[in-house]
Amino acid sequence: MTGKICCFAGHSEVYDTKAVSAVLKDKIEYLILNENVKEFWAGNYGQFDMLAAKCVRELKNKYKDIELILVIPYITKEINEYKEQYYAEYDEIIMADIPLSTPNRLKILKCNEYMVRESEYMICYVKYSWGGAAKTLNYAKKMKLNIININDVIKSK
Repeated sequence: MTGKICCFAGHSEVYDTKAVSAVLKDKIEYLILNENVKEFWAGNYGQFDMLAAKCVRELKNKYKDIELILVIPYITKEINEYKEQYYAEYDEIIMADIPLSTPNRLKILKCNEYMVRESEYMICYVKYSWGGAAKTLNYAKKMKLNIININDVIKSK
């Protein structure tokens, strides 16, 4: 697929899902229409990941040439047991290219860093300066990604 990649990163809990979803969908559509983004890479570990995937799925009805990719640090029992359901919801499932020796407590962070390295854009929802989402945002800044922080957009309204 020729086009750019956008990854998502955000907190595991989202309290204002209606406002976040509205801005998220708007920003995803902006990237599709104006920046030639064709692939959207999401994780599977929190409410923001689920909201992002839902928004992309909804937009796939309108934009047939975009793809939703699930990026995981390892195969979970859940993915093994519900493989058909996952493949129905995502166009592809990718195992992040991280060293097998990575300690379990760092695998999700390293998976997020992998997504950042492979992407040109990141849409995130980061309210706090601590935790995995903040670390991923800082890494994306260091890698000079084009970043849209949904929290900043909502605060500026």
